[in-house]
Amino acid sequence: MLFEALEYFHNSSRCPKYLKDFGQLSEIIAIKARAKRCYKSWENHLNNSKAFINMHLDLNPNIYGSSSILIFGAGMCNDLDLYYLGDNFDKVILLDLFFLKSTREALSKYNNVFFCELDISNSMEKIHQLATHYKDNYPKFLSVLKQFSEKNKLTNSLKEHSVFNLIKNNETNNVVSLNLLSQIPLAYESFFEKTLKKDYREEDCAFFYKYLIKEHLHLLTLIKKMNKNVLLLTDIQKYVSDSSGKEKDKESSLHGINLVQHLGKIDLKEKWYWDLAPVGEINNSYAMKLLINAIKL
Repeated sequence: MLFEALEYFHNSSRCPKYLKDFGQLSEIIAIKARAKRCYKSWENHLNNSKAFINMHLDLNPNIYGSSSILIFGAGMCNDLDLYYLGDNFDKVILLDLFFLKSTREALSKYNNVFFCELDISNSMEKIHQLATHYKDNYPKFLSVLKQFSEKNKLTNSLKEHSVFNLIKNNETNNVVSLNLLSQIPLAYESFFEKTLKKDYREEDCAFFYKYLIKEHLHLLTLIKKMNKNVLLLTDIQKYVSDSSGKEKDKESSLHGINLVQHLGKIDLKEKWYWDLAPVGEINNSYAMKLLINAIKL
């Protein structure tokens, strides 16, 4: 706990307020600590992720003789083989909401690794304003949330999204969405629960969580249409088991959304389980694992 408190202190001044209100700085620090505690349980998943990405990259040089790769949800890069990526690309662009000072320092040895802090959902700051403004008027909040979802849908143009400038040129031929899809709604869920308090009901906001997932899938399809090589790593199912390993519960990680329905024909290259939380990590009686799909669009 002391380590996490110090990490928060060292990063707080640079982290935008809305991200701290969403609990994202605390969550990033907690994930870093969890990754260290659960390394043995996560090792297979991390190695599978690295191998899948390395195997399915397009390494053909573009007409300008230089190349870059863009990775959505890079986090602390535990599931990336940066030596391999750095050797094969002129630029490795890591995108996430916020990168800890310790992460930046640890990766400073790579002279062609660059950080881009950006909200891939294109929604967090605006939703922070709406939820804060209407926190005492829950019906009105739901109404404006629906209006926001309808108004901000991507149509057929990637230019509407903030990542457009990162991928519009021919230098960026590979885009990876890295174990991010199911995570996008989670930040909103915890923020709504904290801000809207007793009024909040998950089922009321389910349409918005589905909107966030659908919009990310649509973003990937638009990038694919720009003749980019797009890889998607995502969990699709959550499983809870007891201490003996007996399955007790399971649910969709994606609020019931079917990937094929929104991506069209997909090339499922691999699937495996990620032992996210062994017994004792979240609960002394239960463990959680995720079913991962590794897809080439």
